[in-house]
Amino acid sequence: MNGKQILGGIIFVGGLGLLYMAHYINVQVAEGNLQILSGERKVNQMNSLFNATPYTKDVGQGLTSGAQKQIDEGKNTIEYYTKVANRCQFGGIAALVVGAGMMFYFRKKKN
Repeated sequence: MNGKQILGGIIFVGGLGLLYMAHYINVQVAEGNLQILSGERKVNQMNSLFNATPYTKDVGQGLTSGAQKQIDEGKNTIEYYTKVANRCQFGGIAALVVGAGMMFYFRKKKN
């Protein structure tokens, strides 16, 4: 193997690493989405309990405002990591193609 083939192999393995990282991030994002949905259900349930009168409505919103802020922050974090995962996936696929191409293109011809 020559140096260019070795470099192609390193790029190929790096692409596999990026694809694994993208998969891991996507799994974590899916778990975060489930937690956010659960939190939203609880907040909505709390708000519906306190929406009976205008006086209790303010109390309910006061009790759930902190949780709603955390839900909004969680959504922003999930949006950020979704973008990161998409970039890792695109970069990983590109690295796989380039690395495999280098390994095959620069192989030695046998006589």
